[in-house]
Amino acid sequence: TILMVAIVVILVATVSASFFGLLDEVRQPTPNVAETAGEFVAGGDRDEQVVQITHVAGDSVAIEDIEIIVRVSGSGVDTEARLVNLPSTASSRLLNENIEGNDDLIDQRFGSAELIVDDGVEAWSAGRTIEFRINSGDADFREPPTSPNDADELDIIIVHTPSNAILFEQTFVP
Repeated sequence: TILMVAIVVILVATVSASFFGLLDEVRQPTPNVAETAGEFVAGGDRDEQVVQITHVAGDSVAIEDIEIIVRVSGSGVDTEARLVNLPSTASSRLLNENIEGNDDLIDQRFGSAELIVDDGVEAWSAGRTIEFRINSGDADFREPPTSPNDADELDIIIVHTPSNAILFEQTFVP
């Protein structure tokens, strides 16, 4: 009987530890980004084809917990890139290691990105704006287009990676 009680106690402890461990993994809190505002200006100049997503209200989100999905479609292009491993270790620009998928879609020149780069800011909080530039050579939103990569639609999705929740999603049709 003592052996049976010991086996039952060990089984209960093992099952409890497994069960409560799984609950911890499932309950990743999703930050409440209550309001955001997005803007995209089409064109081919250095200050155009810029995506700006401003956090207006809600919880702050660590930059390292964010991934950004960028999808472009149109008569001359259908492509996607993911901005990952943020923030970039470079100042004012993204690196190849920060882009999965079509790395030519995202402008990687100096000054082409803000907040998701090494600028000393660790969180996307109210009043802060994520900014990056779409390369007009790979997705031309100009009217009329000046390259064969004529783009009509830009989808931006910001994902909170620990919870896999979507914090922002918008389709821009310039």
